[in-house]
Amino acid sequence: MRNFKLTLEYDGSGFKGWQSQSQGERTVQDELERVLFQIFKVRVVAIASGRTDSGVHALGQVVSFKAETKMKSVEILRALRALLPTDMMALDVKEVDLDFHAQYNVKSKTYRYTILNRPYSSAFQRNHCHFFPHPLNLTRMREEAKFFVGKKDFKSFEATDLSRPKHTTVRTIKKMVILKKGHWITIDIQADGFLYKMVRNIVGTLLEAGRGRLAKGEVKRIIQKKDRTKAGETAVPQGLCLMEVKY
Repeated sequence: MRNFKLTLEYDGSGFKGWQSQSQGERTVQDELERVLFQIFKVRVVAIASGRTDSGVHALGQVVSFKAETKMKSVEILRALRALLPTDMMALDVKEVDLDFHAQYNVKSKTYRYTILNRPYSSAFQRNHCHFFPHPLNLTRMREEAKFFVGKKDFKSFEATDLSRPKHTTVRTIKKMVILKKGHWITIDIQADGFLYKMVRNIVGTLLEAGRGRLAKGEVKRIIQKKDRTKAGETAVPQGLCLMEVKY
C-alpha cells in the first residue's frame, strides 16, 4: 500500500461542494473517486484538506489517497489529467509517508474572497466573485479586520450544521490582507483552520463595516458575544476560493 498527495484545482460552479452527497448530486469527491477507480480498478477513498461548500472554488486543494499500485507518481498525474472532467485539474502528485493525512496534518490554509465592487456585474466573472454594487470604505474594513487576527473563539462566525460533530470554535487567524485593484477587492485570510462558512461570515461582516453599518470596533464586540446572529450575513459562495494548504 502506498500513500499519495494530490494537489487539485477545480471550478466549484458545477459542484455541490467537495463531499459526497446521499442524494447523488455531483461533487468533487465523487468525480475524483470515479477517476481513481478507472485508474486503479478498485475503490479509492479521497481525503481532502477540508470540505469546500457548493459553488466554492479551489486553486490548491490537497487530497491524500492510498492505493496498491506500481505506477509512478508522474504516471498517476498523467492519467488524472487525461480522465478528470474539464472543471477539475490535477496539478501535482507526490508519494508521501503512509501516516500523511490531508486533513489532520494541516498547519494552515489560505482562502481568498473576491468582490467586484462597481454598479454593474460581469458576464464572464459572475461565477467567481461577489458582485457588490454599493460603495465600500476600505479603510473601515481594514480597521475592523485587525480584530480577527489572533487566537480567538469564532463562534459568532460559524454557521449551524447539525451533521458536524461538536468541536472547539477556537481558531487562530494568522493573517488578513485586503487589497483593491480597479473595481476588484480581494480579502485573503490565512488560519490554522476554519469553521463552517467562517470565511463567508467574516466577509459579510466586513461588508457591513465597509458600508458604514457597523460602529467602530464592533467586530471586537461581535467576537466577544459568541452569537452568530450578531455578525453579518453570509457572503455568497461564488467569491470564495481555497488558495493554498500548508503542512
